[in-house]
Amino acid sequence: MSKSKIEKLKQHLVSVEYQGHKLALNTQFDSWVEGGRIEPSSKTMNGNGLLAARFYYSGVISINPCFAPVALICAFASFWLQNNGGRYDSTDIEFSADVNDDNSNEVELTINQLCEDIELIQTDNGPFELNGNRYDFGEQSLWVAESFLLQGTVSRA
Repeated sequence: MSKSKIEKLKQHLVSVEYQGHKLALNTQFDSWVEGGRIEPSSKTMNGNGLLAARFYYSGVISINPCFAPVALICAFASFWLQNNGGRYDSTDIEFSADVNDDNSNEVELTINQLCEDIELIQTDNGPFELNGNRYDFGEQSLWVAESFLLQGTVSRA
């Protein structure tokens, strides 16, 4: 599966600049899913495809510390949702900003509902079975890391 919408929105906020400045360092961003629910489906798509379910969830993005104005962050997030959100996605964003000791903020954005389709393709040996047919995630649906950071220590004996 590709990145979730909350991960894509976080990545967008990490990459944007306003007047030559980033909102925060990429290490200061975090995102997670809360309150997910699955709505089963069995809609055939494109001949051998299947919309197996819809995954609804609240998505949260945290930025800490953050020196950028909360209104600026919310504007970037709002426009991203308007341009990239789907039919079942909320465009409303709840936010909180708690002041840290260094006068930075801990900013938390919550999108109450995001929706991801879980799509499968019919295969002979897929792990999922429905009505006598077997299904699996297609190549385009697999989660593949685009990059990673390996940290370690070298010690000499």
